[in-house]
Amino acid sequence: MDAFGVHTAHRFRAQSQAVREARHAALAFAREHGVPERRLDALALAVSEATTNVVLHAYRDRADPGAFTLELDIEAGSLLVDVRDDGVGMGPRPDSPGMGFGLPLIAQVADAHGFMPTEGGGTWLAMRFDLD
Repeated sequence: MDAFGVHTAHRFRAQSQAVREARHAALAFAREHGVPERRLDALALAVSEATTNVVLHAYRDRADPGAFTLELDIEAGSLLVDVRDDGVGMGPRPDSPGMGFGLPLIAQVADAHGFMPTEGGGTWLAMRFDLD
C-alpha cells in the first residue's frame, strides 16, 4: 500500500443497478491496493447497505433519480469509504420500503462510521475499515 495514500472517486445515478456497480468498484479498488481478504465481505456489505439507502431514500421527493458519489481512500492503515448524495437528507420515514437494518449493519462491520448532512440537504456517510 502507498504510504502517502491512494484515492479514487466514482459517480453513479441513484438507481438499483448502481448498488452492484458501487460494490464492484469498491471491491476492485480494495483488491488492487492490497486490502486483506478478511475485510472484503465487510466492505461489500457496508457499501451495498449505504448505496441501497441512497437509492431507496435520498431522492424520494423527485421524479428522476439523482446521483451519488463513492470515494475510496487508503490512508494510515485504513480504508476510508465515503458515500455522498444531494437528496432530501436523513429523517424519519414511516413509509420506508426497507427494514431499517442498513445503518446498524454498517455499524457492526465497519471499524468506525458517521454521517452528517451535506450542503444542499444531502447526506454524507463515512466509514473506516482498519487494515492491520
